[in-house]
Order: sequence, then structure tokens, then C-alpha cells
Amino acid sequence: MSLRMLRTALAATLPLLAAAGRASAQDRIFVRSEAGTPVVAVQVLVGVGPVDEPAAQAGISYLAARAVVEPMRAALDSLGAHLDVDQQRDAIAFTLTASPDAWAEASKALLVALFRDPVDSAATVRQRAALVRELQGREASPADALERERSKAVYGEDHPWARPPVGTSATVGRVRVSQVDAFLRRNFTPERTVVAVVGPVDEAEALEVLRPHMPEGDLRADSVPPMTPAPDAVSADYNSITTWVSVTWRFGDDSDVESLRLLSRLALDRVSFGPSRRSVYNSRAEVVRYAGGGELRLTVVVPPREARQWADRLREAVGGYAAEPLSPTLFAERLRRYRGLRLLELDLPEARAAAMARSAMLGDRTATLVDFTRLSAGRLQAAAQALEPPIIVFLGPEANEGG
Repeated sequence: MSLRMLRTALAATLPLLAAAGRASAQDRIFVRSEAGTPVVAVQVLVGVGPVDEPAAQAGISYLAARAVVEPMRAALDSLGAHLDVDQQRDAIAFTLTASPDAWAEASKALLVALFRDPVDSAATVRQRAALVRELQGREASPADALERERSKAVYGEDHPWARPPVGTSATVGRVRVSQVDAFLRRNFTPERTVVAVVGPVDEAEALEVLRPHMPEGDLRADSVPPMTPAPDAVSADYNSITTWVSVTWRFGDDSDVESLRLLSRLALDRVSFGPSRRSVYNSRAEVVRYAGGGELRLTVVVPPREARQWADRLREAVGGYAAEPLSPTLFAERLRRYRGLRLLELDLPEARAAAMARSAMLGDRTATLVDFTRLSAGRLQAAAQALEPPIIVFLGPEANEGG
């Protein structure tokens, strides 16, 4: 696609993104009609995760999610539909994509599997074995090790979210089929679920398809236990030739999240690889939302002896925007670039369905997918100033203690 065609596509998409899908009378089904979308994306977001799990059965949520949908995958394949399962800290996302003439049948099959079908013993055993193998591979990854250390530092070692959301190979391997069945029936319920539909579908038609599986009632959401972040920087030894430096800023429930997304992009530009930053091997920024607030995270991979310096640079990359607002001209230039990147992030209907479902799960029923009009230099500075003190984690060889 040429640059001109891309700009044209984005310009056409922007008005569509200005308004989020409306909620039905049930207030847990959200539909966004898009006549020009070639497929229908459905996200079923079930509010189940580590908070609901016994520590000895960490990962049972994800195992149950995979096991309960495995028997229906052949039927989905016959419809030309695709299903992804993603375990988040506070919910499990089932993302279904299908053609306009197959989405209804595929969605019904998914909801029946989640809320009515009994767990299949053979499918559970197969998924448990597959998941154990996957987790054994992940546990040898420095990225996974960093996430484990970061979670303990941000939430507290005894917090449920300090455990990997998908569990460990040891805990998943011990889960019995009977425990999966009991957990599934107790926790996978319509009352803990929101559904978002995006594509060339009529709202009344979508509600008619989904309503029998989503009885009316308020969304049931669990409270998150109090968090006890580490008071000082955390250093974890890891056998590698580089050091991973992660800095996390927590924010509250009333924060300006879109401004924080812009802030994360601007800060990442200041620390990513470049002519004056040749020692940065990798870098990443993300903003994560959950009940009660969320986190802005910056991560770089650098030589061990530069780790402490880069921790300071990461703090400065965010703190600089809190200290002084950008000039109108510079802010307008930065906003144009962010606008393009953000629209590309939401280019797929699956991404828009996920954004709608997440907003609904957090109770933000009137949220728009993108609201560029609310962004300003003043809001950006205020969002940066409202962040809590940073939580720093180093993962690498002992040399990261060096200057």
C-alpha cells in the first residue's frame, strides 16, 4: 500500500473510530456496526484470572479456557472461523473472527462451549500436556523471567498477580481434570462476561443471536487485593550477556489513559536505539489498564555496566514531560505521528473489539476507541505528573551492579 493510500484509509477510518459501540439493554453486549469491514470480530471477555485461583493451581484459568474450546475447533474450522485465547491478569479473552455469514453460528458455538458444555476429559489432558511443554519453553526466556520479577516488584510477592497469569509448568502439571471441571462451572459464567462485536452486522441481529446466551444482569467483577510494591529497585541475577531494565509507573482509575499512551510513545522515542543510543539492543513501551488503574511500562535491553545509567534515563524520559509542557508546535507534530500509530494499532476489527470489551469490563461504558480531541500539551503534562513513583527492576548478570 502506498503512503497516499494509507493516509486515505486512515482518514476514512477516523470518523468510524470516534464513537464506541453502543451497549444493549443488558449492558454487557456491545455492538459496533461497520459496513466496510470484511469480517466480523467477536471478543468474549470473561473476568477470570489468578485472583480466582488457589496458588497451588496457578494457571487453571488458562488451562480451563483452552480445554473447553478445543472440542469445538473442528466446527469452527468448517465455518472458516478462527479463535484465539489470551489469558490476561484479570480476564480471559476469547477472540473470534469469521465471515459475515458464519459469525452468528460460530459465536453461538463458542458461548455454548463456555457456559453449557461439560469439560472434555481427553481434551483437558491434551491441553494440559501441551501447556506444560509451552510453559517449560517460556520459563527459559529472559523476557518471561523479567515479567516474573517485575510482577513481584509491582504487586508484592504474595499478591495473586505476582504469579504468571498462565501459571507455571509445575502448577499446571498437577491440575486434575475434576478440578478443571469444578473451576469452569464456578467461574466461567455469563455474569462475569462482556461481549463486543465489530463488523458488518446489524445491532438488532447481533443482540438476537447473543441474548439467549447472555441473560440480563449487572456485570460481576472481583475486587483486586491491595498491592504492596517494592520500596527500592530490584536486581535479579540472570545468566545473560545483556541486562533488561524495566521501569513501571502505576496510575489511578481517574487517569487520562489516552494521554498516557501518548506519553509512553514519546518516552520510548527518547530511549530507543539511535545514533546517540547505539547500546540499546531492544526497547518497549506499553500501557496496561485494569480495575482501579493501570501501569505505564518502559523496558530496554542494554550492556550490563550501563544498566543503572539507563534506569535514570528511563525515569527522565517520562519525568521530563511532567516538568515542562511541550510547545504547541512541537506537541502538534508529536500528536500527528501518534495519531497515525494509534490508528494503525486499531486497524483490525479484532483490535477494536478488544478495546471495546476492555472498556466495558472496566465499567467505562461511554468510552470512545480513540479521542484525539482531548489530547493537549497540558493534559500530557498533567498525566505525567499524576503517575506514582517508578518501580525499577534489573534482570541480568551481576555486572548490572556496575556504573
